[in-house]
Amino acid sequence: MKTLVIVSHPEYHDSGTQGFLKRATEGLENVTWHYLSESEQLDITAEQKLLMQHDRIIFQFPMYWYSAPATLKKWEDDVLTRAFTFKNEKGMLAGKEFGIVTTLGYPEKDFQAGATEGFSISEILVPYRALAHRAGMKFMSPLVISQFEYMTPAEQTKLLIDYQQYLSADYPLSFNVRQDWVIKQLKKIMNDTNQTKLQLIIDQLEQNQIDLNDLKEQIKMIRQEEEG
Repeated sequence: MKTLVIVSHPEYHDSGTQGFLKRATEGLENVTWHYLSESEQLDITAEQKLLMQHDRIIFQFPMYWYSAPATLKKWEDDVLTRAFTFKNEKGMLAGKEFGIVTTLGYPEKDFQAGATEGFSISEILVPYRALAHRAGMKFMSPLVISQFEYMTPAEQTKLLIDYQQYLSADYPLSFNVRQDWVIKQLKKIMNDTNQTKLQLIIDQLEQNQIDLNDLKEQIKMIRQEEEG
């Protein structure tokens, strides 16, 4: 599987979040990082060819006024022509996977009915779900990154693994899929001297096991309540 990450950010070169995510792709096979520059002219034919060469398409951007920055909107308008995109016409994107990685400056809990923002992330991203539907693409649950600058090292470690899995693991990202992915990564670096990278993966594996144990305890409690 080949993944294309289309990045739109008006302050890209000064963004610590984007720098972190870019470094997270290093070493991942079959992942193309494609930054949309505001100063460069779009080659529509080349952009469409790039889309066709990949199986999973990711739009990556900071949430700007409940939408994506202007560079991504212009890219959509110019590149995703009706004939190229619509599944009932040429449908060149049909069958591909389509994901969203978006960053927030506010806590994710604020984005829900009754909270500060009043709308959920799912509601805000409806236009992208509609695009996937019209194009015949499989829409992936978005990866939301909230307040990266306030994350602890442990939270950044989890984000690194979550992000790598979002780009390269089979979808849907079930518990078994995530575990299989981690095992494959361990095998790849078995003889690697990069101990930091190895420790990141081991930490995530241990966290997954904790999550599984918590789930088992919850199921046990539910069963006890039903029997009681």
